[in-house]
Order: sequence, then structure tokens, then C-alpha cells
Amino acid sequence: MHFNVPKNKTIGKYVVLFMVFVNFVIGQSSGNCLGKTQNQYVTSGYIPAPVHKLMVSNNSEKIVYLTFDDGPSSSSDKLMDLLDKYHAKATFFLLQSNILKHPKEVERMNLEGFSLGLHGVTHDHRKLYRSKQTVVREMSEDQKTLMNIVKIKTPFIRTPYGSYPFMKNNYRQAINEKGFIMWDWNVDSHDWKYRNWRFNQVTINQIKKLNATNQIPVILLHDRFSTVQNIEPLLKYLELNHYKMNGIDATLHPLQFPVEFGKF
Repeated sequence: MHFNVPKNKTIGKYVVLFMVFVNFVIGQSSGNCLGKTQNQYVTSGYIPAPVHKLMVSNNSEKIVYLTFDDGPSSSSDKLMDLLDKYHAKATFFLLQSNILKHPKEVERMNLEGFSLGLHGVTHDHRKLYRSKQTVVREMSEDQKTLMNIVKIKTPFIRTPYGSYPFMKNNYRQAINEKGFIMWDWNVDSHDWKYRNWRFNQVTINQIKKLNATNQIPVILLHDRFSTVQNIEPLLKYLELNHYKMNGIDATLHPLQFPVEFGKF
């Protein structure tokens, strides 16, 4: 964009100010477009302390966090279509090998505002949890692969099989020092066990119990064919019961299993 500045100094001054304003607005608009896919990852150097119970805040809004492990997959597009149908956002914890197999699905997840997290490389507890260094290494490698696809750096991780009993205090300290934010869950859908419609009722029963104690559900699900084929009753239930289905973001206190299980 080019302007010829008038010779009159007063008019010229206002033209220059107008040009500065236009450039500022253009810059802000560009930044806002980028922010739609990055704001949920910004930590500003502060990571909220982990909690063992994610409690409902004072407002009356009902919130649930759907989280999908092991993706992306050949079923991811259909899953995102279903989530869009029910005005739902979710968090995808992605494996390095599947990111490489399904980069287009990852790009869509990012562009449509789903939250992205890391799930490591091997999904083998004997390799992953060998030392605190191996945990950090797997998540860092997964991070690099994700960045190559979508150019964002997510802090969110979920360790395979959950943090208990593998993630001891020194392991947790190691990932914190690298800026990772670990998330577990408080609702196990058992979609890994019941590869049919039954996992919906198992999940709903747990949601009702948490609701009775003012806890926010964080639901473990998997990005796989059998889950995607059968998940719609759960999404219908959540919508009919006025739950807002959100992706996790960096302002939340991450839900984590305690180091010693049972000490909630």
C-alpha cells in the first residue's frame, strides 16, 4: 500500500498517522487469525499447579473435556465431523508415528481449533518409562514432528497408560522443567475394552457420579474406528444435558493422578 503524502505539513501529519493506524489494524487482524490456533497453548512461563480433582467453578456452566489418545487415524475426519455436528471441541493426544501417517488430519485438527497434545513415540511402557530422560526424549521427538506439520508448540502431554504408577516425582519434575503439562483423566470410557455402543453408558454413569460431587469430567477416549462408529449417543447425551465440550488450554490446572494412588 502506498500513499503520496501532501506537501501541507498539517495534512501530511494526519495522513501519516492514518497510515500507521491502518498498518496496526492489519497487523492485529493477522495476529488474531493466528491466535485462533495458538492461544490455547500459551503459558507465559506460568504453569498452573496440578490437581487430583478438577472442581466446578462458581458459575453454572457445565463443562466436559473430551480427550482422544493414539491418533490421528483414518477415522479422525469422521470423528471431527461428529464433533462439529454437536458443537464440540476436544483434545487429541497424538502419537508420532500416526502424525507422520495422517498429516492432513492433524492440519485440520489445528485449523478447526481442536487442542493438540503429545502421546509420545513408542507407546511401550518398558521403553518410555525406562528413565526420566526417555520420557522427556519421546515427548520432545513427538513435539518436533508435530511442529513440522502445523508449526505450533503444544505443552500438553498424556503419558501412555496414564501417569500412575510410572511417573514418579523426579519424572514429573523433569517434564515440568521442559515446559510440558501432563494430563490424566477422571472418566475412563473403556472404549478400549467395549469396542461397541456399551462404552457410552459406562461413560455416562461416571459423568453422573462426578456431577454429584461438583467435579468436571475429563474423559479418556481413543481415536479409532470402533470408538468413532459408536460415540454419537455420548455426544447427544452431553448436548441434551447442556454440557459445553471444550478442549483443554494452558490456563487450566491439569488433572493428574497422584504419585501414590488413592491419595486424592
